[in-house]
Amino acid sequence: MKNGKLTYEQAMTRLETLVSSMESDKLEIDKLCDTLEEVKALLAQCREKLYKTEEQVKNILEENKDE
Repeated sequence: MKNGKLTYEQAMTRLETLVSSMESDKLEIDKLCDTLEEVKALLAQCREKLYKTEEQVKNILEENKDE
């Protein structure tokens, strides 16, 4: 699954699914590394989106502060 085109909500849902499969021991050992790589990429995508959103909110609040 390509992670670059997922929305924040889609990425979080996919993360929940992956974590659940790892916690339930249903994940095959052969797929563990691939799954962990996907988790890593999804986490990075979510962090980036949160950071950008935080910056946008700060900018909007700063702009409105001067009005």
